[in-house]
Amino acid sequence: MKSLKKSFNRREHRIDTEVTKCFFHALSVFSLCTLWLILFLSTFSYGSVVYLTDEEELENIFTLGVSTSSQDVLVIPPLLLKNLADENKEILKKLHTEKKYIFAGTTYTDVILPVLFNAKLDEDVREQIEKGRKVYYEVFGEDASVFYPHLGIISEETGKILVQSGYSVFVTSLDVQKDLRTETDIVPPDLSRWTGSPVQNLAWDYIKQAKLKLTEYANSKFYDAEKFDAAKEELYNLEKPIWFENYISSDENKKKENDLWFRAGLSNVYRAIGQELPSAISVPLYISQSRNPLFDMTTGEYILYFDDDTDNVFLSSCNLLAFGVKKSTGVIVFDIFISSASDEVIDIYIDLNKKNNAGSTSFIGGHNGFTDSLSAWEYAVSVSTNSAQFFRYNRTGPPVRVGLFTVTNFLDNNLIEVKIPGNHILGNPKKWGYIVAGFLPSGDIFDIIGYDVPTSETVIQVPALRSE
Repeated sequence: MKSLKKSFNRREHRIDTEVTKCFFHALSVFSLCTLWLILFLSTFSYGSVVYLTDEEELENIFTLGVSTSSQDVLVIPPLLLKNLADENKEILKKLHTEKKYIFAGTTYTDVILPVLFNAKLDEDVREQIEKGRKVYYEVFGEDASVFYPHLGIISEETGKILVQSGYSVFVTSLDVQKDLRTETDIVPPDLSRWTGSPVQNLAWDYIKQAKLKLTEYANSKFYDAEKFDAAKEELYNLEKPIWFENYISSDENKKKENDLWFRAGLSNVYRAIGQELPSAISVPLYISQSRNPLFDMTTGEYILYFDDDTDNVFLSSCNLLAFGVKKSTGVIVFDIFISSASDEVIDIYIDLNKKNNAGSTSFIGGHNGFTDSLSAWEYAVSVSTNSAQFFRYNRTGPPVRVGLFTVTNFLDNNLIEVKIPGNHILGNPKKWGYIVAGFLPSGDIFDIIGYDVPTSETVIQVPALRSE
């Protein structure tokens, strides 16, 4: 009887134990399902977002391997992905096949899609997405479904475009992954860092003007696909946020260098499709419209004004942009607008009467070149960094220096101003002829207002600019 009771108790204990195990197993399964459901309904956790900027960073990833227990998200800009060495492309394909990383698609160049929308470049939003998606497919053989917006910045409007383009999920730099099809709480991004200031708005306007030229070219009989693609790629690069950040930088050198390269990029867009450059892009964008007469279409304060619309934009130390003459109480004012501050010399030659050889036809100071015979000069001003030498023609010998005057540099406006006392030159400045030329230390001309710079083999004979 005792034995039977012990046996029964052992059986009861086993039953209790099995029931307990089943209970905890069921509880465990329920908890896991609940946890999975919570994760599914909110956001997914994963490893870090790794945005690669060059091939060396990618090779480091290959060397180090997976560093976290969950999957890292690799974002490889399409331009980098497109131009990878073949061996690195093969390694990437292998990693993609093994599912060691999540590979996210992104825009063709490093652009912020909401900024493009704000700048009214809606078509470029789609193009940047589609071109980036195309490169992804060419490398991995499948469409990307996960999208990384540059700097993690997205808007509800761009989210809709992404869904239309085939993406279902986006990731951010905050290590969260959200479903584009159900996400309803996208906070409108702050775009003030890239839009809003006058110089930034002007830069976007220039991009839109260049885009219109590209559209016209695409519909013309001169269309060439290779040239069009080269121009389009150049334009895409100008949409990167770094240009617009640098335009409002407190570092003046950075701002000026940024402007020079930005305008050179715009120039390349027009050159690629054989279009004439707009004269406006020879002027630095950061010059305030309200402070610079170059942007005053009437230039009413000048009795004479010559805009140099023959220049291309070169990455050189200086271009001459415009020349204006004002007459004030007791003085004649010469204004020279330049693309950047320069240590080079700029000469102004003044012909009073347009009479054949009635003055000197040779440039001064060992500078190479001549005026034409009807533009022989009676007076000349040679402008250096801080001073201007004033010369008078001498029939019997070299020119005579009759004055030394202070130069005023308005660097914010890229303006050099020279004031000559009115009693030094008598007559009406509006009826005079002017040659304004810049010279390198070698004596060669680097630019002439109103004319193309001749080649070194050419005998330079420059006619004067006149109002009539």
